[in-house]
Amino acid sequence: MQRRSFILLSGAAATAPALDLLMSGSPLLRAAHEGDRVSPQLTTTVEQAVRQARELDDSEGSASTLLWAGGIWQNLGKLITECRYGTAEGLRLHTAHIEMSETYGWMLFDAGHHPQAQRVYQTGLRLAREAADSPGAHQATGNLLASAAYQESWLGQYHEASALLDVAENRRPQSLTPRLRAVVEMRRIALAGQTGDTEALRRADGQTRTHLASARDSEEPYWSLWLSPSAVDAQTGRALLAAHHPDLAEAYLGGRTVDDAEGYPRDRMLFASELAAARAQTGDVTGAAHAARKALTLAAQVGSHRVHRHLDAVTATLRQEHQSHPAVRELLTDTTRPEQPSQP
Repeated sequence: MQRRSFILLSGAAATAPALDLLMSGSPLLRAAHEGDRVSPQLTTTVEQAVRQARELDDSEGSASTLLWAGGIWQNLGKLITECRYGTAEGLRLHTAHIEMSETYGWMLFDAGHHPQAQRVYQTGLRLAREAADSPGAHQATGNLLASAAYQESWLGQYHEASALLDVAENRRPQSLTPRLRAVVEMRRIALAGQTGDTEALRRADGQTRTHLASARDSEEPYWSLWLSPSAVDAQTGRALLAAHHPDLAEAYLGGRTVDDAEGYPRDRMLFASELAAARAQTGDVTGAAHAARKALTLAAQVGSHRVHRHLDAVTATLRQEHQSHPAVRELLTDTTRPEQPSQP
């Protein structure tokens, strides 16, 4: 049995075989580059590294993991374009690269590197056109399209976002699992909120919950398991806030940020800051300060420039408009907040 050695990387343990993918002179890569076929062992290592990259991003955000994830993505591309492999390994490698393009693209988006994120998404889509016809590759492509659409919605490119979601839904509809359909509809919630279309927002909310309720998790891709009813609540609340309905948004946002005690600190920090914004807009300044403090307690765990900037904007608004309020004064003098991570 091969001995497994561990090092500490961004607060998580990474196995030596996975780290081989970051080193151009590593034995596994060197053998492949010298003409050997990509082995099932290396293919399994690739899949494990791709999954670990997603888990790191979910637990820590993008700031501390970009370099590592970029190395995985680039070296996986080298394996696909420069090495030999059989049909089974080729399909697994292509699917892994599409999944990694979604993860790495999301990390770049989260770090504010929008042109780079779009290029990574586009690379994944180009490979998807060349991949063999398989449910796994089609599902990974649908997820990539949904994430690319979310970025376009965030940037105000609403036509592009809608087009990407239509492709995700219609490209290979027979391969879409209930959870993947729910992910696509979840991104439609965000788009509808940005465009102020509350009818489309409620329709997408209902569709998301219907698909999610019919899912059998044992048959779903691992990367779709983050989606929960409370995550739908939070996204619907955020969309209602974007559509200028803070009173409606507050009820949806409160449950995710106050009652969800575990997992996905970046999402919880984002939605706590959104809850603060919603309460401030409805005149509940004390509640807004409480939600902002909740976001601040999560900030130490989150390396996301996107979410830190959002919280900075919320606290700046509270400072400007409610500086004399006791709860806001207490919030602004809180010395427990860590410094925001430096821009990579």
